Amino acid sequence: MSFDISMQYDRLYRYCYYHTHNRILAQDIVQEAFTRYIERYGSLDDKNAVPYLYVIARNLCIDHYRGQGTQAEKYLQEQTYVEDLNVRRSEAGYSVVEDNTQNTLITKLSIQRALSRLSEEERELLLLISVNEVSAREAGMILGISRFAIYRRLRLAQKHFRTELGKEGIDGDY
Repeated sequence: MSFDISMQYDRLYRYCYYHTHNRILAQDIVQEAFTRYIERYGSLDDKNAVPYLYVIARNLCIDHYRGQGTQAEKYLQEQTYVEDLNVRRSEAGYSVVEDNTQNTLITKLSIQRALSRLSEEERELLLLISVNEVSAREAGMILGISRFAIYRRLRLAQKHFRTELGKEGIDGDY
């Protein structure tokens, strides 16, 4: 198996950023995940390296919020992230941009709103499988459930996401 460390780093960073909404913290968690994995297993040649890295990163994200003693900070970070998107939207409305660029921004915001109405598990499944291209077997290892449960839950998450996109006025096949 060929392990592309740069590609996996980017994907793991995206996963951690999704959970933290903090670039520096996400970078720290990704580096710590790689460090812990290599300290324990010695190399990245194992076929289970990807799911193990995600499990380590996921646990580090959870540990970070446990250390905070409250979910309030996570909530505030999520709100800041959504507010940041809204600021970008309002800035786009006042700046000179091509209609295509503005439509793309509005579409991205609509997708973000649709995603925000999904459950945490649904968002995580879509991120792992659809965005980060993790296999169903690997996603099952990361989340601690069977690949058959992954397929079933993924189908439901995709159906729910298409419904939410429809509410935003976006074709569900987007």
